[in-house]
Amino acid sequence: MEKHQINFNTATVHQHGWIFQYPETSSNSGNRLVLLHGAGVAGEVTWTYVCNYLDHWQEILVVDLAGMGGAEFLTKNDVEASNFSLQLVELLEALDWQQFDIGGYSFGGLIALDYLSNFHSSYSGEGFEGLLFLIEPAMLFSSKIADLNNKAAEYASIAREIEKGEADVSVYRRFLNSVSPNRKPNATADELTMQRLRENASGFAVALRVVEKNLTARGKDFVAWQSPYSGVSFVGGLSREPMKQRHRLLSEQSPDWQFIEVPNSDHSLVFTKPRTIAKAMNAKKAEQR
Repeated sequence: MEKHQINFNTATVHQHGWIFQYPETSSNSGNRLVLLHGAGVAGEVTWTYVCNYLDHWQEILVVDLAGMGGAEFLTKNDVEASNFSLQLVELLEALDWQQFDIGGYSFGGLIALDYLSNFHSSYSGEGFEGLLFLIEPAMLFSSKIADLNNKAAEYASIAREIEKGEADVSVYRRFLNSVSPNRKPNATADELTMQRLRENASGFAVALRVVEKNLTARGKDFVAWQSPYSGVSFVGGLSREPMKQRHRLLSEQSPDWQFIEVPNSDHSLVFTKPRTIAKAMNAKKAEQR
C-alpha cells in the first residue's frame, strides 16, 4: 500500500487528506472508496486501522473535513452540512473521481448522507450506484423525535462551552458519556480521545453545531429514513438499545441494507474493531462482482 497526501486549495476549502493506493488485484481493480471521519478527529487517525484490512478497493480517499485535521474553510461563515458536502464535491472534482463507494463514521455519516441526498446527482450527472457504509452515524440513533431533540440540546450545550473558551476536561467527558454511555472503564483511552478532541476544539464545536441543527430541523426525516442505497450500518454492542432498534428497522425497511451489531464495542468501534468492520465491508463489496 502507498499513501499520497492531499494538500491544496479548492474554491472554498484548503483541502487535506490522504489517498491510499493498493496493488491491483482481480477483486479491487478500479474500485474507489471515500471515507469521512467523525467530529473532531482527523481522517487518517480515524480510518487507518480499517484501511489496513480493506482489500476490495484499489484507491481509498480519506478526507479531512474542514476545521479538523489539516483542512480549513477559506472564509469564516456560519457552517452548515452543505458546506462540508460542497467541500467533498470540490475535492472529487479536483481528483476527477466519478464513481465510488462512500463511508461515514458518526458526524461523517451525516455528511455522507447530505452529500448523497443533495449534491451527488448534480455533481456526477447520475444517481449514486455505489455502496454506503455508516458507522454509528450521528443522525440515526433513535426512532423517537424526542430523543433527537434531547441530543441536539446536549450537543448545543457542549459546543457553547467550547465556543466560549471555557471547556475543561469535564465538557469533553460529557461528550464521551453521551455517545458511549456504556463503555468499559478505560482511563487511558478516554484521555487519548479527549486530547484528540481538544486539539481540534473549534472544528469539533462546529461539527456539533451542524449535528444539532440537522437533528432539530430534520428529525422527522431521520426517524423515518429508509435507504435507497445498498449498504451496511454498524453499531457497537455496548451502544444504547434505541440505536440498535433504529438500525434493525432500517435494515427491515430498506431494499438492500444490512445491519451489523459489533460485539463488545461502543461508539469507538471504528478504532477498536477495525478488522470486523473491514471484513464486513469487503464482503458487501464482493457481492457486487
